[in-house]
Amino acid sequence: MIIRRFFSIILLFVVGYGHANAQNLNYVEDEIDVCQKRVDSLLSCITDNMSDTSKAYIYHNIGVLADNMDTTIKYATLSNALCNEKDYFIIGNNYYNIGTGYYMQDRSSLAIEYFLKSIEYFEKINDKTKIGYNYIAIGRSYVDLNLQDSSLFYLSKALDVFSQLKDSTNISYVYQSLGIVNMNSGFYATAIDYFKKGILIDSLLGNYLDMAYSYHYLGNTCLFENNLDNAIVYLSKSSLVFDTIPTTDPYYVSARFSNYTELANAYISMAYKKNERAYADCCLACLEKIGNYFLDNANYSNQFSVQVCYARYYSFLGRNRDALKTLLDCEPYLLEDQRNLFMSDYYSVLSDVYKKLGDYKNALEASDKMHEFKVSAVNDSTMNVVAKFQAEQEVKIHTAEAEAKQSKLRLIIVALFSGLVLSFLLVFYIIKILNIKRKANEDLTFKNQMLDQQKSEIEAQRDEIEEGNRKLYSSIHYAQKIQSAAISPQSEVDALFPNNFVYYKPRDIVSGDFYYVVQCGKYSVLVTADCTGHGIPGAFLSMLGISALKEFCVTENDAANPGTILDRLRSFIKSTLVSDTNRIIDDGMDMTICAFDFDNMELHYAAANQNAIVIRRGDAIKLKGDRMPVGRYILEKEHFTTDTQPLEYGDVVYTFSDGIQDQPGGADDNPLGKKFLVKNLIDFLTEHYSEPLANQCKLIDERITEWRNGRPQVDDMTLIGVRV
Repeated sequence: MIIRRFFSIILLFVVGYGHANAQNLNYVEDEIDVCQKRVDSLLSCITDNMSDTSKAYIYHNIGVLADNMDTTIKYATLSNALCNEKDYFIIGNNYYNIGTGYYMQDRSSLAIEYFLKSIEYFEKINDKTKIGYNYIAIGRSYVDLNLQDSSLFYLSKALDVFSQLKDSTNISYVYQSLGIVNMNSGFYATAIDYFKKGILIDSLLGNYLDMAYSYHYLGNTCLFENNLDNAIVYLSKSSLVFDTIPTTDPYYVSARFSNYTELANAYISMAYKKNERAYADCCLACLEKIGNYFLDNANYSNQFSVQVCYARYYSFLGRNRDALKTLLDCEPYLLEDQRNLFMSDYYSVLSDVYKKLGDYKNALEASDKMHEFKVSAVNDSTMNVVAKFQAEQEVKIHTAEAEAKQSKLRLIIVALFSGLVLSFLLVFYIIKILNIKRKANEDLTFKNQMLDQQKSEIEAQRDEIEEGNRKLYSSIHYAQKIQSAAISPQSEVDALFPNNFVYYKPRDIVSGDFYYVVQCGKYSVLVTADCTGHGIPGAFLSMLGISALKEFCVTENDAANPGTILDRLRSFIKSTLVSDTNRIIDDGMDMTICAFDFDNMELHYAAANQNAIVIRRGDAIKLKGDRMPVGRYILEKEHFTTDTQPLEYGDVVYTFSDGIQDQPGGADDNPLGKKFLVKNLIDFLTEHYSEPLANQCKLIDERITEWRNGRPQVDDMTLIGVRV
């Protein structure tokens, strides 16, 4: 499998530092030559009269470029010794490099110490991105120490950091990392959830390599669960993505063929399960794609897995002597430090082949070795099962002892009672009284049991409802993180429109409203949209709209014709929202696209079921759009209209959804309230347009809160102002 190797690759490259991997010898030799030349070139730059700060910077770069971990640690340490105490960035990077060096040398405990030191320095300059990378590195180190809880803790901290930064790429990678840790811990359902979340983000961002890895992990998780159908589906998707990516990078080529190995194993397992030759043929096709890649590149552990899969294929066809020869020839490919990881499966297949050949002596020896390696690979989960079994046995022993004591006590009571019997009559009356009391106790016990049962059922139902609500809200909050990562962050809005405010108030946790900004040539584009519905249904449509805009609003020509963007978006929505039963879904979205040409002081705009407002020197100019949505509409026109509005310095352009104008409120004498109305919104904006935009945002929030007068918010609210 490619899991451990991929983590190591990310640890080296996630902050832009790279070292060669020894799995492709020719590539590594070339990389070593290039790295050594760069190191020699940097060393030649050092002179006696050079300042310590300059030397520290050169040593830092040598540590980054070095071709082995000892050199990395050496020069990163030298660099820190020469750094000024205020050189927080270089010191933090050096500590990260030292930690990476120790991690790659399997000294994870020492690596964690340096990653924590790196965090201390990056916290001083509030570099949250580098802090997040260190959290990932610490989480990975704890995985190697078999401390899964600590790993999950630091990966969760990394997720919080990148969620705050709205760094979708790294959010996806942390989801993938969390999935791997949960998969290794046996929490397969949780692992699958994380992998699917990562795939959703990667599909929106176009991170196809990460998608390929996540599909690979999904397939492996299904293999662990023995869910062969889903394993084949996900591993096939992984191979499809790997095959369509034009890269010769040995890391990804090796990952591609490793995935084919897992897919071949899934196919041959399915062949045995269903006794169908077609699956075995698919297994052979995967193995033939791999060819001699692993053998040519000295990747012996993966070559070992390929050989064992060939043996399983031959055995399925009844070619057991070919299977035996393949197994006996492949053991030298396995490295000594990986034996426990693979040998149990190896001897299991070998024992099965010997049995089919009638060699029961060797079959028994292979079976004994299989069990030996299984015992040597006992993990924490096995120990937990043993501990649980021991605890259950202790409970049974204590229960048996208590019952024995009670039995002895009953015997004593009977003996005492017999000794006190005075007469038959006395015995008769005592027995009668005891029977009456026993019946009363039985009735009381039965009633108490019924009450306890009813109480338990009520509590179970309550717990089930609370757990369902907790899972629902947890899923919605994760959806909010994904939607927040897709919507343009405030930093991007500020970069295109320095003088702006964004008033964005979802009715529920996730929103059907969204906004999006992008630079298309000379045009600074602002999109405000209101999808059908709100909450989760609206959020699904918003993600669909954002994804489509990233494809249709790209070039300067696109931005010059916003109406054409709406045309293309409408066609996409109409073709996408059709179910497999050909049932047409009439949902869509209202949208305004404003393309600002600040060079020529013009605004190109198009609107679908929305209006925009330009306020100039206290007068409101209404920018009217087409009375049809982006979606299916019975009276739709063939094309949306693109209009142009001249701009002047000091103009304020407002775009908004219908959430504010439709919000009910007003005096207490009308319980249902009345709508705020667009006229009142325009009057309010006209009255306050000269205020600083940040203050306008505060004023509109106060006005709407006052208007609601305690009534609930009925729709998502979005209002964006841009001063020219």
